[in-house]
Amino acid sequence: MTAFETTFDQEAEAYDRLRPDYVEELFQDLFEYQPIGPDSRALEIGMGSGKASKPFLDRGCELIGLEPGARLARYSLAKYGRTPRFRLEQTTLQDYVCPDGVFDLVYAATAFHWIPEEYGYRRVHALLRPGGAFARFAYHAGPDHSRPALVEEIQACYRRYAGWTSAPKEFDLDDARKLASLAGRYGFVETRCRLYRCQKDFDPEAYLGLLRTYPDHMRLEAAARTALFQGIRDAIVRHGGVLTVHYTMDLELARRP
Repeated sequence: MTAFETTFDQEAEAYDRLRPDYVEELFQDLFEYQPIGPDSRALEIGMGSGKASKPFLDRGCELIGLEPGARLARYSLAKYGRTPRFRLEQTTLQDYVCPDGVFDLVYAATAFHWIPEEYGYRRVHALLRPGGAFARFAYHAGPDHSRPALVEEIQACYRRYAGWTSAPKEFDLDDARKLASLAGRYGFVETRCRLYRCQKDFDPEAYLGLLRTYPDHMRLEAAARTALFQGIRDAIVRHGGVLTVHYTMDLELARRP
């Protein structure tokens, strides 16, 4: 892995504690589309700290998790290593050795964007049994809608210390539809998508811990990152000591015919 990709692995505990949990409705919709039970076999791409794994393990399926990061792999094994029918492979999808046509479900939780599009969809299509499903889902952080002055102060810090001049675009339904349509280019059918909303409050130290799990922030030169983080911390303190991140979660589903 590159230094860019290992940010998650270096912050395994913080990643698990500070990143949001996926909403229950997302899994309900996924399992309605592709029922999963004890006779099912599933593959998780980029398992990370296992934040998306429990709903699948709770259904009694065989689950193989792929995670290249050593710390994250150990973290997931500590959580699920004694769960029946679970196995973790410390590897990437690209290096994973497996026969084709063996999975009822392949899914990736805030991980599939790391994989080149053409390779990823073709490999997933090959790994699935006919009638099997691919689920791609993720979360996207949005600004604190209840504290616009705080948001503006934080954006000023990004402009001053990181040189980032525009605020990130909030993820919307058009974005989800575009992602869902990608699967159709690679032989998938019955594509669907849906959005979900949730929010999570952070005090200053927790929010800075969250930012340390973001590779783009950790790529900043050390002095610039220190100044940015201090500016963000001071802004949150001045505005009451709490920042609320409004998350959008997206689910894209597709089936191998």
